[in-house]
Amino acid sequence: MIGNVTGRRLKTTEASLEILRLILEHDGLTLNELDGMVDSSKSSICSHLNTLLESRYLVKNDGTYHVSFRVALLGERARHRYPTGEHIEAIIDRLARITEQEANFTIFEHGRLLACYGTSGDENSSEANARYRSEYHLHNTAAGKAILAELDRDEVEAILDHWGLPRESQETITDRNQLFEALETYESQGYAVVDEEFAPGLVAIGAPVHDADGDIIGGVSVGGPKYQNSLTRLEREFAEHLFAAVTDIESAL
Repeated sequence: MIGNVTGRRLKTTEASLEILRLILEHDGLTLNELDGMVDSSKSSICSHLNTLLESRYLVKNDGTYHVSFRVALLGERARHRYPTGEHIEAIIDRLARITEQEANFTIFEHGRLLACYGTSGDENSSEANARYRSEYHLHNTAAGKAILAELDRDEVEAILDHWGLPRESQETITDRNQLFEALETYESQGYAVVDEEFAPGLVAIGAPVHDADGDIIGGVSVGGPKYQNSLTRLEREFAEHLFAAVTDIESAL
């Protein structure tokens, strides 16, 4: 959910966090490289880097800044608050193995999906050891659309106002009215599908995951190349296995 921030926001903190994010996503950056990415003076960027170094959130090797291992430890501590672990991975592994497709479990937070665990049931697929994206939009992913379908209209509007409807493929839905029409269908089904909306040639089916209080905490999806999977196959053959995985995860929480 999108949090309503009503208090004062510090631009200096936002700038430091943006620098940290860029360094992490690029697996290390120099001051000169950051100077071309951040809308601040070079001296200001240098001050942010020094602060992050002093706070031990960065390390510096031969002029290149990297995120420190301390950040990894903080991340591991945060993971304990979320449904992660071998039991979740085993459920997703089983879903991938049964369907012989790619299966993913994502966390729903701040109007985005955050990658928790993903794997492929096709041993010959390059996806089996692929590096997955860390964040996803809701409007063009199967689990994301299924989550949107369960939310109240004003909650969906708030998410779309914040993140927009960016186009990531030619088939991505970028019109709100068209999206809401699709969500009406998904709400009654309990699942959603994407047909090349996330990436060309990829289709998937997804459903939301709830905690003991009935709140949405994430989503499960399964899918793969369209030449292997028609939308009919997704709904007729994979929906049952998808719902079983969701039930297993919810029972394990």
